[in-house]
Formats: sequence, C-alpha cells, structure tokens
Amino acid sequence: MEIKNTGSSLPSQALNGETSTWIPAEITAETLEKYLNIEKEIQSYEKRHVLENYQVKTEQLEQLEKKVEELEETQKQLEEQAMKLQAVVDADGASDQNVKEFLIEKTENGQELTKEQEDFVDALNRQEIIKRELESTNQQRDSLKEEVAILTEDGEKVQKFYEERDELLDSIFGGDYGSDLENRLEKEVDLLKEQKNHMNQAHFKWRQGHMMIKQAAIQLGLGVQKWKEIPEIPTDELEKRYYCAAEARNNLVAASQNLQGAHRYLPNVIFPYCAHEEVETLNKAITYIFTDMQTTERHEHAMSCYHVIYRRSGALRQWFEQVLNTTIAQDLSRLTEECKLKSLELRRERIRLIGERIKAMTGKDIDFVLDIENEGDDAATDGQVTQLFEAEKVEGEGSTLAPGLQMPPAPTPVPLTDLAPPPSNEEIFGKIDELKKRHETQVQDFQKSQAMNHARMEVGLKEKLNARRNRRNRLQMHSEELQALETAA
Repeated sequence: MEIKNTGSSLPSQALNGETSTWIPAEITAETLEKYLNIEKEIQSYEKRHVLENYQVKTEQLEQLEKKVEELEETQKQLEEQAMKLQAVVDADGASDQNVKEFLIEKTENGQELTKEQEDFVDALNRQEIIKRELESTNQQRDSLKEEVAILTEDGEKVQKFYEERDELLDSIFGGDYGSDLENRLEKEVDLLKEQKNHMNQAHFKWRQGHMMIKQAAIQLGLGVQKWKEIPEIPTDELEKRYYCAAEARNNLVAASQNLQGAHRYLPNVIFPYCAHEEVETLNKAITYIFTDMQTTERHEHAMSCYHVIYRRSGALRQWFEQVLNTTIAQDLSRLTEECKLKSLELRRERIRLIGERIKAMTGKDIDFVLDIENEGDDAATDGQVTQLFEAEKVEGEGSTLAPGLQMPPAPTPVPLTDLAPPPSNEEIFGKIDELKKRHETQVQDFQKSQAMNHARMEVGLKEKLNARRNRRNRLQMHSEELQALETAA
C-alpha cells in the first residue's frame, strides 16, 4: 500500500513550539520495509565514511592549494635570484643553464668553484627542487580534487537518505517521538556517532601520515646510500658524480615532501622526531648538495645531517605505529562496538513502535526479521589511499653508470622504553571531551523536560513537550552539510 504524505511534500514541523502540522501516514508492512531499506542505504554510506573522508580531504585540498601558491611565489623569487647571480658569475652564459651544465663546465678542468659560483649552483639547484616540488604538488592537488568531487556526489546522496528517513519517521509518529525510549536512544546514538566521526577522521589522518613517514624513511635511506657512493667515484668522472648526487637529492627531496605531508595531515600534533625545524634543516642541506660534494669535509658534514634525520624517521615510524596500534585502535574498536549496539537498539525500538502502529490500524501482528543485525561496521577500513611523493628519476646517459639502487637496511629500532611518550587523547582525537560534556547537558535537560511533562500530564495538561526537536535539529544540520558540499563542488 502506498505511503501517504512522505518525501519532500511533507510539511515541516515548526521549531518554535507551534503545533505540529504532520498528517499521519497509513502504516503498513510496506512502511516498515521502506524504513529498513533506507537504514541499509545509510549504513552502506556510513561504512565507507563518506562524510568523514570528505571533511578530511577538503581540509587537505585547502592546504595543498595554499602550498601551491607558496611554491609559485618561491619559484618567482628564485628565478630572479638566479638571474642576478648569473650576471655576476658568467655574464656571457646561457640564461637557461641548469645545474649539470654549469657544474660540469666549471669543474672539468679540475678547478674549484668560487664562492659566487657555489652560490649560483645552489640557486639553480633550489630552483630545480622547487620546480619538481610544484609539479608533484599540483599532481596531488588535481588527484585530490577528483576524489573530493566523487565524495561530494556520495555526500549529497547520503544526505538525501538522512532526510528521507527523518521525514518518514516524522510521518509515522506525527512529528513526535514514538516513545521516551526512542528519544533517549536517538540522543545517545547521535552522540556516539559524532564521537566516532571524530575518531574515524583521526584514525584516517594518522594512517595516512604513517604511510607517508614509511615512504620517507625508505627514501631517506636511498638518499643516504647514494650519497655514500660519491667519494668512491673518481673526481674526473664528472657526469657520474653528478648523477649520483642527483639521485641522492631527488630521494631526499621526496622524503622531505612526504614528511611535510604527514605534518599537514596532523597540524595540531607535535612530532617528537622529524619536527618542522628538522625538516627545514634537511631542506637547507639539500640546497647545498652539489657544492657539498666538492670536498671531503663538506661531504661528511652533509652525511651526518642526512643520516641523523634518517635514523629519526625510523623512530617517528615506530612512534606512529605505537599510537595507531594502542590508543587509536583500542578506543576506536570500543566506540565502534558501542555505537553498533546502541544503533541496533534504536532500530529495534523503532521497529517495535512501527509494529504497534500497524497492529493498531490492521489488527494484525507483524513478524519481521531484522536482517541487518549482523552487519559489521568496517570502521577501520578506508579504500582511499594517500598519494605519496615519489623521487624524480634521473634521466641521462650518466645515470646508467651509477650502481643500481637496493633497498637500504631499516634504521636501528629505538627501544620502546626510550621512545617518546604518546600524545594526549585530545591531540589524537580532538575535542571528544567537549562532546561528552555537551551530551551530559542535553541528557539533564531531557530529564528535566520529562519530569515536567509527567507532572503536567498528571494534572491533565497534555502538551507536546516531547516534540521531535532532536530529529528536526539533526535534519537542519544535514541540510547545512549538504549546502557545504554543494558550495565546495
């Protein structure tokens, strides 16, 4: 039988306490089936964490947009600097000369670079680094834009299902709650889902950061490995020495980008290893890599810098794994199970209430199997894999002269007793405690409202104090989120 007065044609209940204008729907078994089908659709989207992923990736996209702007501005400044330095070191030189051409030209006769020439080499190198970083960041941004576009479409779909469910329930219960228990359970489920949303986002960010740090540790190891090979190459084999240093540089640059990417995912977390200052020190060292290769003393000094951050990247990886495998995994598992059970309890109560309405209208009991009870919540799974910064391959004849790269040994693990302490729960999860306090206040207000309601009913006053304010507020919140999705699209 067709359900009446559902969908967008339903009048909205006023939020200012006015009498509800909801027209009760004709309640049948098909009504219950429709409710359960909507719940299944909502669950399918929630398991994919559409809204959480959308929020995380829009934040990341905003950060990458800012990063692109910064790199473009830096690129302009470096181009101007290189032009000024070139006028000093080689007034007749080609304006588009690169590091390799200039370096080989100036050192092929065995002479050392002057201070001005070193500055020019460093400027050209920095210019090449920024160019590559800008290209890879643009690629990441464009890829992320595509992901956000897909998430925007899915977000709009799940928002419509939320609205459809709320409108259906309002039509069934006339704009009120079916029972005090349904009211209380809905409040509890809303809080638990809000908390789980925060935890899911935290879990996603920490896993993405962990992946980038793992990649950075490998790239740092490869960079150190190539840097060690340079003293073994004769000084007159200029191209071979250049390509070896270039491979070291490109791996170190990619590592730095991945470390910075991990920082962007977790801007409020203080990294105990490979902090911002250490990454900045690495970047400065990379700038001088082609002048550092000229002397043994400078080569060894640079090696010390590279090796230290390589070891500390291994410690940072351990630290991330400890946080993920202990605090986050345990708290998320507990909250996921609690949310699952409470949501099931709410669905059962609504099914019971709908069944009572069906019996009141038809005189028949309904026997309906809740086949969604055993559906698990895949909270720890996310199909979206972060884009990792890759080392730029060195092209040219000289690159074939360098020994093939093999995976470097992992840094020596830090004893767990010496590992930095984990961050606080607030650093990991955000403002979970504030959500709990807000919920406690809402529960207290609800209990006071219920006490007043019972007192008035005892004296014959049948005011509808238990209007579906929570559901209407949540529907309003869904509408605002949908507007945000449409604006972002």
